[in-house]
Amino acid sequence: MKTLIFAFMMLFSVLSFAEERVFDCAATSLTRSLEVPEGTNLQQNPQVIFRQGLKHWSLQVGDLYLNTQDPQGPALWMKSGSVSKTKVEYVFWVEASTEYELVVSVVDHSAQLYWWGLGEKVLLGSFACEVTEQ
Repeated sequence: MKTLIFAFMMLFSVLSFAEERVFDCAATSLTRSLEVPEGTNLQQNPQVIFRQGLKHWSLQVGDLYLNTQDPQGPALWMKSGSVSKTKVEYVFWVEASTEYELVVSVVDHSAQLYWWGLGEKVLLGSFACEVTEQ
């Protein structure tokens, strides 16, 4: 019996501490007056994929791809925090400039994506996300 309990605890600990969380989000609506950063092509590729690992992260917004493991890429930084009891906010910086905010509901995994264009926060769209742990 002790062996069975030990095996169950080991399996549970492996499943609970996944190495990477993936937010795969498809647009449910995009802002009509879509002011988007160059290179995203969000109208033709309305997808956001955020991979949050233990030491690294990556963010794909349409055709734009940012990855902290790219040694030739720009300096990237991310901060996460609670917006309310049901929402988590992920803020992404590129070269010390705030670029994106992804606000995800922990209830239904819906999300809003914002871009900081010329110092103001612009809603790019709403998304439905599938969240998986790998």
